[in-house]
Amino acid sequence: MNIAVLSIGDELLGGRILDTNAAWISGEVARTGGRVSQRGTVGDERSCIAEAVNRLSGVADVLVTTGGLGPTTDDLTRFAAADLIDGGVVIDDADAIAVVQAWCERVGLPPSEARAMVAKRPPSADFLSNDQGTAPGLRFVLNDCVVWMLPGPPSEMRSMFTRHVAASLCAGGSSRAIEVRASGLTEVQAADLLGDRLDRSRSPQLGIRVGRGLIRVTAQDLAGDCMQDAIDSAAADVQAVLEPWSLPVGCSSLADAVAYALRGVQWTCATAESCTGGGIGAALTDVPGSSDWFVGGFITYSNALKSSLLGVPVALLGENGPGAVSAEVVEAMARGARDRSGADIAVAVSGVAGPDGGSPEKPVGTVWIGISDAAGTTSRRIRVPGDRPFVRRGTIQVAMQWLRWRVDGVDEALQWEQPS
Repeated sequence: MNIAVLSIGDELLGGRILDTNAAWISGEVARTGGRVSQRGTVGDERSCIAEAVNRLSGVADVLVTTGGLGPTTDDLTRFAAADLIDGGVVIDDADAIAVVQAWCERVGLPPSEARAMVAKRPPSADFLSNDQGTAPGLRFVLNDCVVWMLPGPPSEMRSMFTRHVAASLCAGGSSRAIEVRASGLTEVQAADLLGDRLDRSRSPQLGIRVGRGLIRVTAQDLAGDCMQDAIDSAAADVQAVLEPWSLPVGCSSLADAVAYALRGVQWTCATAESCTGGGIGAALTDVPGSSDWFVGGFITYSNALKSSLLGVPVALLGENGPGAVSAEVVEAMARGARDRSGADIAVAVSGVAGPDGGSPEKPVGTVWIGISDAAGTTSRRIRVPGDRPFVRRGTIQVAMQWLRWRVDGVDEALQWEQPS
């Protein structure tokens, strides 16, 4: 699991105190069998906090922040979170205010408007109880990353990390876990396939979650009484049950799985992209060594470039043709990309990402995907739900899924596939 830590506070940047929180968290993560891959520090500036949280959540599965949740005017973490997930709207939570007031009474402090400020949260974030102080923590999901926001005082942070975060990561310092990843299924579909294997009373225990566009099923020894062979066997069983959606062992992303498939047959590939604007090529070239099998791509956003660079017949794009978002055009794009690049296989996409441009016949989210290889050229239509960023991300994922399946000879319905 890819875990990042962000420390927040001017006193840290100014060198007035040492950042012992980050070191302690890294040690506790290691005790669960995990590893902190990135750590950062940012001052008490709302926009800087938001930028750092957004950046780190984009590259991590779990992000833990400390600091900036107190009652003073420089405690801005909750407001930065609200800017990212709820458009800056922060609401008062009556239950949290009651908890703060009860804590003040218990330790002999008068309640105040300043202390009540810690009971404010973004509407879509969950509160985390604080048994050592007044400031609750926050939990929410951003960029498919689970974000845990904890207060800065070490006693409060450590207690909350142990009770909330560590319990979620592995529920114990000696836990052992193997993660199986799959693409193209919803969490519910994966759970249906796994059935009673997800029974929480079984050992090793299976946990399922969605993260960074993938289904992640973890086989883990929470009780500390399983042999490694049992954990390995449970993970292999999950791998088999989720075929052909499960990624090959050792592949951490769908792009890794594409690379695995292409290397297996010693093929090269190319891309031709319209609505994704180069996103498929970017995802593929994130894989180290991609120059061995990825020859390049064409970003043909305009109809003119579809014709001039890929040889798409002008008639297909004209008033009397099927238009850019059609089977005929993506098939021509895929053929053109393969012919002009010399690749063994090419994938092409053209769609309506929105928010404008849709029609009754081609509503927003409609995307055609074409593939061309030595066996021929074909296409499929999907309709991706959601806003423009989600349509683009979803298209990239489905296009890569079909690419690896085509190489592997798998004939399975794609996620969101529509009748042609």
